[in-house]
Amino acid sequence: MKKVIVFLFLLLVFQISSKPQVLTQTIKGKVFDVESNSPLPGATVTIVDSNPLKGSGTDAVGFFRIENVEVGRYDILVSYIGYKSYVVREIVVGTGKEVVLNIGLKESVNEVDEVTVKALSNKNRPKNSMTTLSAIQVNMEQANRYAGGFDDPARLVSSYAGVAQSLGNNGIVVRGNSPKGLLWRMEGVQIPNPNHFADYISLGGGAVTALSSQTMATSDFFTGAFPAEYGNALSGVFDINLRTGNTEKHEHVFQVGAVGIDFASEGPFVKGKRSSYLFNYRYSTLGLLAPILPKEMGKLTYQDLSFKLNFPVKSGTISLWGIGAYDFQGKEAINDSLKWENNDDPKEFETRLTMGAVGLNFKKVIGTNTYFQTTLAATENSLDWSQDRFNEQMVLLPKRNVKDYKWKLTFTGFLNHKFNAKHTNRTGFIIDRLMYNMDIKKADDYGKEMVTYASEKNGSSLYQFYTQSKFTPTDRLTLNMGFHSQYFGLNHNFSFEPRVGISLKIISNQTVSFAYGLHSQVESLQLYFVEQNVSGQTIMPNKKLDFNKSHHFVMGYEAQLNDNLFLKIEPFFQKLVNIPVVPDSYISTINLKETYGFNQTLVNSGSGKNYGVDVTLERFLNHGLYYLFTASVFDSKYTGGDGIERNTAYSRNYVFNAMGGKEWLVGKGKQNLFNANIRLTYMGGNRIIPLNETETLAQKEIVEDYSRAYEFQLPNAPILSLSLSYRKNKLNHSSIWSFHLINALGHKEFQEYEFNKDTNKIEQVEDLLFIPNISYKIEF
Repeated sequence: MKKVIVFLFLLLVFQISSKPQVLTQTIKGKVFDVESNSPLPGATVTIVDSNPLKGSGTDAVGFFRIENVEVGRYDILVSYIGYKSYVVREIVVGTGKEVVLNIGLKESVNEVDEVTVKALSNKNRPKNSMTTLSAIQVNMEQANRYAGGFDDPARLVSSYAGVAQSLGNNGIVVRGNSPKGLLWRMEGVQIPNPNHFADYISLGGGAVTALSSQTMATSDFFTGAFPAEYGNALSGVFDINLRTGNTEKHEHVFQVGAVGIDFASEGPFVKGKRSSYLFNYRYSTLGLLAPILPKEMGKLTYQDLSFKLNFPVKSGTISLWGIGAYDFQGKEAINDSLKWENNDDPKEFETRLTMGAVGLNFKKVIGTNTYFQTTLAATENSLDWSQDRFNEQMVLLPKRNVKDYKWKLTFTGFLNHKFNAKHTNRTGFIIDRLMYNMDIKKADDYGKEMVTYASEKNGSSLYQFYTQSKFTPTDRLTLNMGFHSQYFGLNHNFSFEPRVGISLKIISNQTVSFAYGLHSQVESLQLYFVEQNVSGQTIMPNKKLDFNKSHHFVMGYEAQLNDNLFLKIEPFFQKLVNIPVVPDSYISTINLKETYGFNQTLVNSGSGKNYGVDVTLERFLNHGLYYLFTASVFDSKYTGGDGIERNTAYSRNYVFNAMGGKEWLVGKGKQNLFNANIRLTYMGGNRIIPLNETETLAQKEIVEDYSRAYEFQLPNAPILSLSLSYRKNKLNHSSIWSFHLINALGHKEFQEYEFNKDTNKIEQVEDLLFIPNISYKIEF
């Protein structure tokens, strides 16, 4: 009998020990007033549908902490007496890293006893509280998960309504506008295009992002009629925020994939203090493989670094942040003519690009209703680009030599004051000191005379001032109004830009909105310094160019169909004026794909218009399922210097996206996460200048028919993207295997026409860009 009891006891112990260990993590963060940034002590933070209910209250300075949360995915409900409740959706809890949330609540206009606890999802609302419409949050977890996201925020936003993108570069086309019309902003400062090979592959675009998913916080993306604080932008704004590192625990991430090898780290400088560091460094995988790749491929490398150091002090908070990128692409010519097998063998080129920004922020909250922030920042971007070719006598002949260096010092600040629950004002300024040193030379062909397109070494300034107020007479009605102004010291041009938006909640779950804004932007600097030789004299005909300007009109209808289903419809109209064009020509800067081969006279007599409707239907992730359907139907026209209205190069006419995914908790104890995602994009083709086939065949070289500029539309583009991800949680770390594939259907993207002299035929050059990425990441 004793043996039986011992046996049963041992069996029970074995069964208990064989049960999987429950893996948990901590969710922590801060709750604050979204208008004044003052902390909200006593707010309640709970995990939705937890049983028993799991949550925490905020302390005297607004911090909360929920410990021993089982791994998985959760929605977080935040509530506070007198404020509108808020739901933070789709939070992934893994063992590798703590979850840190910064949550802003909006004070209700109603009396406290009238306030009801109604959870409002934040997923379809931007962080900037003075936004009326045409904006959305960008979450890097979605860039990791969504098919086609590719860990690239620029590619992620192409799944949103109103945005189109090519396969060959990640330039963001917003509502038919050129990618160069987008403002990139980081930590409140305008920065250069943060992509590798930026403005080299295509003006306004690049190859892959230099932004890191490890350091980027939830950010805002605007597609039109943006608030008054944003200036020097024509089409949209990408307002990027960097995370603050964990203040209590050291955490690290290592990732390797086809895009690159990353290492990230964060944690406190001194335990027990709230100062912290955060950084990520990446080196391209292609750079590591260069020694074993075929020589004819040349060499292509890139690397980037982003960081943020945060120091709370008695008088406020100081943060030092930065981003930097370095790119190289080059190919050496074969210096033995007997070994030449094709036209590329005697050619060589070398391209070096840099981009960087570093800033020092100081932020101070004054009392419970006011805060201000100032920033001193420096940015730079440069391009060194040469193209040469050996002739039969083995003499190296140049075709292009570009040296373009730009620097900018920025001082910016704003004061934000909440007068009461019904009125908040933000007023600020931006001072940019621009410095440039450019020398751009180009020949029509190898061996011909090198002509100077631009050569200038000097400096100028751009001054911006804005003020904006948000009025909320009732919880149903919101009015945003203000203005932005700009003064460009180079040519003494000034722009005054009114902005207004109104939003009315017609019933509890439906809202109608309207917004208008005048927006302006300076042109690419090298266009101002274009050189021409007239009667032996060098002139700069474009130095007095005025701002490009665009009037944005947007209407909106939003409906929260249920707790997880959201509908948004936005008709829009944009009228572009003051657009630089070449007199008596079809050429407009609206369609420019690069500026280093341009040296013509421009005048501000061009115009354009974009009009259409954007539709979004989204089911938020719930019970492991989500989907997103977007449709953009639009037309994009411009009028050149010849007075003829034509399609722009970006007038695709329509872009449709259907995206969805399913997520499962798998493994022992259901503690690992597997998801599968799919996205189908179907869009009209870009516009190109058609060929004059008769003249092409007669001259045996490509001749375009400029009288029919952008009349021909390329074939429709069906793009299928897939992604799979598996997160395995262990006691002290998480490992994530991911697979992303863009263009699974093998759509070929048009590049150019070529005339084949051997066959006397016109050939169409197409690229099959089949983009896979397998990556492994460990968080510990």
